[in-house]
Amino acid sequence: MNDKATRRSLILEANKSHCLVKYIENLLKKQREDPDYVKWDVTKPLPKLPIPSLKQTLEKYLGCLMPILSDKAYQSTQKIVKEFIRDGGVGEKLQNLLIKESETKENWVYDWWLEDMYLKNKLPLPINSNPGMIFPKEKFNDEDDQLKFAARLISGIMDYKFFIDQKKLPVDRCSWREKGQPLCMEQYYRLFSSYRVPGIDQDKQVNSNNSLLVEPEHVIVISRNQMFVLDVIVNFTRLSEDQLYHQLKRIKRQSEEDENTSNGFADVGFLTSLPRNEWAKARLELFRDSTNRDCIDMIERCIFIVCLDKKVNHNSNKENMILENESEMSSIQMRDYVLQMLHGCSSEDNSGNRWFDKTMQFVISEDGVCGLNYEHSIAEGIVVIQLSEHLFRYIEEKRKQKLYRMPSICELPVPRKLRWIVSEPISAQIREAKSSFDRRIDDLDLFVVKFEKFGRDFPKMIKASPDSFIQVMLQFAYYRVHNCLVSTYESASTRRFRHGRVDNIRANSCEALAWIKSMQPNSTFTVINNFDFFI
Repeated sequence: MNDKATRRSLILEANKSHCLVKYIENLLKKQREDPDYVKWDVTKPLPKLPIPSLKQTLEKYLGCLMPILSDKAYQSTQKIVKEFIRDGGVGEKLQNLLIKESETKENWVYDWWLEDMYLKNKLPLPINSNPGMIFPKEKFNDEDDQLKFAARLISGIMDYKFFIDQKKLPVDRCSWREKGQPLCMEQYYRLFSSYRVPGIDQDKQVNSNNSLLVEPEHVIVISRNQMFVLDVIVNFTRLSEDQLYHQLKRIKRQSEEDENTSNGFADVGFLTSLPRNEWAKARLELFRDSTNRDCIDMIERCIFIVCLDKKVNHNSNKENMILENESEMSSIQMRDYVLQMLHGCSSEDNSGNRWFDKTMQFVISEDGVCGLNYEHSIAEGIVVIQLSEHLFRYIEEKRKQKLYRMPSICELPVPRKLRWIVSEPISAQIREAKSSFDRRIDDLDLFVVKFEKFGRDFPKMIKASPDSFIQVMLQFAYYRVHNCLVSTYESASTRRFRHGRVDNIRANSCEALAWIKSMQPNSTFTVINNFDFFI
């Protein structure tokens, strides 16, 4: 075992979480006892993503087009496909090249997908790419409650990270169709080690696991748009929650003292909301000064980011006063909280309290609104959801325990503030980033509808997949409004295969269109006919 692995192991053993250990033990026990799981050998490499035959691909292609094209357009497409697929034609040549490409790659589609879906896309990350996720709302009585929760969250994340580093997380398994089949775990290993670097022509994804540099032992805390380096490991030992709390208090105090002064060094985070090529140029301008290079290096190599947000005066605060004592959020509250996770609400609120290139940003607001924003090129949502569920278990476990005071708080160094050298060109770009970000925020319409007549149990009761049920209903609703279907993207996991992420399902199928037409007012189908047709 090398020094790096030994160091990780020592830290892990000294800082085990009982709830995560218990959760993993129970999961492994279930996998050992379930006959559907036992039949799979998780030590074997996953199969490579297969390449469908040219005939299969084009049949699927035509099947997706049939429900959305006119008869004339479809017949024209059929002729093009027939020419493309002929012996010795372009299609055959391209298929052979694709097969050769697949022989040299772990996953033949991975790089193309990553580049075309993400890295070549020049749109700004917030709103267009980075998802937001809300956690259950916390009740903070004062600043101490916010910072204690933040300390607990950081501790829980570090707990999870060390299990990832040790590859101690049980392998995810399929829960249906080939139940128990192992799934690719690579996305987990990128959550806290990756970063997206802006590029003028194309962005680049970097991974610290592939670096010869010492593994980072710090997180970045952003408060009042100012950035601080918080060391979470000191002398081979993880900081306790009490120590983290006191360090966070130092950060909060200094950010409030420096806000709106020449010591603020704030608002640089707005640059990460720019179109990717514009941010890349601004980054090169920042790099002209070594102080800025050091600041960016600390951000890019950090484990994750914690955003200590100011309270936002949401529109829903007044509209939902009557719901204050209810446990569930209203649709309007949920909308406002999601917007805070997506973009920070505005430049006057928390939009500058972010760094959108970092994979994981955890948001903790003074009013108890909590959640995260994550950079999407690294992983799909299910991996982030698994992390979030662990955090909920961890926080609930620790909530029952007293926060003990640890010795030597005064010996910890004061968290270092990142101090930027902002030239006039950079200052102008920050002003432009602020105004353009606010325009995009104003241009976003988001509505949350809480459907409460039934949930996922109803589709299961009629032997339908909840996901399929919703997808068909979306097609049905679109047809009712526009009297036609359009090409529709639905994510489909490919994690059964090596380095698998997602591909897409075209939900606008001929079968969906036939059922939708049977549901129209002029249809001769009965309710029983429609039900049988749907199933």
